[in-house]
Amino acid sequence: CEKDVSVRELIFILDSAGIPNIPIVDEEERVIGYISEKDLIKAALPGYFEMLHTASFIPDLNQISKKLAQIADDPVEKYMQHNAIVVTEDDDDLQAADLIIRKGTKSLPVVDSEGRLVGKVKRIDLLHHLL
Repeated sequence: CEKDVSVRELIFILDSAGIPNIPIVDEEERVIGYISEKDLIKAALPGYFEMLHTASFIPDLNQISKKLAQIADDPVEKYMQHNAIVVTEDDDDLQAADLIIRKGTKSLPVVDSEGRLVGKVKRIDLLHHLL
Protein backbone atom coordinates (compact mmCIF):
# COMPACT_ATOMS: atom_id res chain seq x y z
CA CYS A 1 0.00 0.00 0.00
CA GLU A 2 1.36 3.46 -0.81
CA LYS A 3 1.65 6.19 1.81
CA ASP A 4 -0.86 8.53 0.15
CA VAL A 5 -3.73 6.01 0.14
CA SER A 6 -6.61 7.34 2.24
CA VAL A 7 -7.78 5.75 5.47
CA ARG A 8 -11.09 4.99 3.72
CA GLU A 9 -9.30 3.15 0.89
CA LEU A 10 -7.09 1.30 3.35
CA ILE A 11 -10.09 0.01 5.30
CA PHE A 12 -11.56 -1.26 2.01
CA ILE A 13 -8.24 -2.93 1.09
CA LEU A 14 -7.84 -4.62 4.49
CA ASP A 15 -11.44 -5.79 4.49
CA SER A 16 -11.40 -7.03 0.88
CA ALA A 17 -8.13 -8.91 1.35
CA GLY A 18 -9.12 -10.25 4.77
CA ILE A 19 -5.88 -9.03 6.33
CA PRO A 20 -5.36 -7.14 9.61
CA ASN A 21 -2.32 -5.09 8.54
CA ILE A 22 -0.27 -4.03 5.54
CA PRO A 23 3.19 -2.64 4.83
CA ILE A 24 3.46 0.90 3.45
CA VAL A 25 5.85 1.46 0.56
CA ASP A 26 7.38 4.46 -1.18
CA GLU A 27 7.55 5.10 -4.93
CA GLU A 28 10.38 2.56 -5.32
CA GLU A 29 8.42 -0.14 -3.43
CA ARG A 30 10.72 0.15 -0.38
CA VAL A 31 9.00 -0.55 2.93
CA ILE A 32 8.76 2.71 4.89
CA GLY A 33 6.17 1.73 7.48
CA TYR A 34 3.34 -0.49 8.52
CA ILE A 35 -0.31 0.04 9.45
CA SER A 36 -2.86 -2.20 11.11
CA GLU A 37 -6.51 -2.19 12.07
CA LYS A 38 -5.34 -1.45 15.61
CA ASP A 39 -3.49 1.68 14.39
CA LEU A 40 -6.70 2.91 12.74
CA ILE A 41 -8.73 2.33 15.90
CA LYS A 42 -6.08 4.20 17.92
CA ALA A 43 -6.26 7.07 15.40
CA ALA A 44 -10.04 7.16 15.68
CA LEU A 45 -10.12 6.98 19.45
CA PRO A 46 -6.83 7.68 21.23
CA GLY A 47 -6.67 5.84 24.53
CA TYR A 48 -9.31 3.29 23.49
CA PHE A 49 -7.20 0.20 24.23
CA GLU A 50 -6.12 1.54 27.61
CA MET A 51 -9.74 2.31 28.54
CA LEU A 52 -10.81 -1.23 27.63
CA HIS A 53 -8.95 -2.48 30.69
CA THR A 54 -11.11 -0.49 33.09
CA ALA A 55 -14.29 -2.17 34.32
CA SER A 56 -16.36 1.01 33.96
CA PHE A 57 -15.54 1.65 30.29
CA ILE A 58 -18.35 1.05 27.80
CA PRO A 59 -17.25 1.54 24.17
CA ASP A 60 -19.13 4.27 22.32
CA LEU A 61 -19.23 3.03 18.75
CA ASN A 62 -20.84 6.29 17.59
CA GLN A 63 -17.78 8.18 18.81
CA ILE A 64 -15.45 5.85 16.90
CA SER A 65 -17.65 6.12 13.81
CA LYS A 66 -17.63 9.94 13.96
CA LYS A 67 -13.86 10.12 14.35
CA LEU A 68 -13.30 7.60 11.55
CA ALA A 69 -15.46 9.75 9.28
CA GLN A 70 -13.27 12.75 10.20
CA ILE A 71 -10.02 10.98 9.30
CA ALA A 72 -11.36 8.91 6.36
CA ASP A 73 -9.71 11.07 3.71
CA ASP A 74 -6.37 11.45 5.54
CA PRO A 75 -3.39 9.64 4.01
CA VAL A 76 -2.35 6.48 5.86
CA GLU A 77 1.13 7.95 6.23
CA LYS A 78 -0.30 10.11 9.02
CA TYR A 79 -1.16 7.07 11.17
CA MET A 80 1.32 4.39 10.11
CA GLN A 81 4.07 2.98 12.28
CA HIS A 82 7.33 4.26 10.84
CA ASN A 83 9.53 1.56 12.33
CA ALA A 84 8.36 -1.42 10.29
CA ILE A 85 9.90 -4.70 11.35
CA VAL A 86 10.90 -6.67 8.28
CA VAL A 87 12.67 -9.86 7.33
CA THR A 88 14.80 -10.34 4.25
CA GLU A 89 14.52 -13.00 1.60
CA ASP A 90 17.67 -14.56 3.05
CA ASP A 91 16.40 -14.79 6.64
CA ASP A 92 15.42 -18.27 7.72
CA ASP A 93 12.10 -19.32 9.21
CA LEU A 94 13.52 -19.32 12.72
CA GLN A 95 14.45 -15.64 12.48
CA ALA A 96 11.00 -14.76 11.14
CA ALA A 97 9.28 -16.85 13.83
CA ASP A 98 11.39 -15.22 16.55
CA LEU A 99 10.44 -11.71 15.38
CA ILE A 100 6.76 -12.56 15.02
CA ILE A 101 6.66 -14.02 18.54
CA ARG A 102 8.76 -11.32 20.24
CA LYS A 103 6.99 -8.43 18.52
CA GLY A 104 3.50 -9.94 18.82
CA THR A 105 2.65 -9.35 15.18
CA LYS A 106 0.57 -11.49 12.85
CA SER A 107 2.78 -11.02 9.82
CA LEU A 108 5.99 -9.40 8.60
CA PRO A 109 6.92 -7.83 5.28
CA VAL A 110 9.66 -9.61 3.36
CA VAL A 111 12.14 -7.32 1.58
CA ASP A 112 14.99 -7.78 -0.87
CA SER A 113 18.52 -6.45 -0.35
CA GLU A 114 17.36 -2.98 -1.48
CA GLY A 115 14.54 -2.88 1.08
CA ARG A 116 11.86 -3.37 -1.61
CA LEU A 117 8.75 -5.33 -0.69
CA VAL A 118 8.76 -8.83 -2.21
CA GLY A 119 6.22 -10.59 0.00
CA LYS A 120 4.79 -11.18 3.41
CA VAL A 121 5.23 -13.99 5.92
CA LYS A 122 2.31 -14.79 8.22
CA ARG A 123 2.23 -16.81 11.43
CA ILE A 124 0.28 -19.57 9.71
CA ASP A 125 2.92 -19.74 6.93
CA LEU A 126 5.56 -20.44 9.56
CA LEU A 127 3.41 -23.06 11.26
CA HIS A 128 2.82 -24.85 7.96
CA HIS A 129 6.48 -24.72 7.03
CA LEU A 130 7.81 -25.70 10.45
CA LEU A 131 5.45 -28.65 10.70
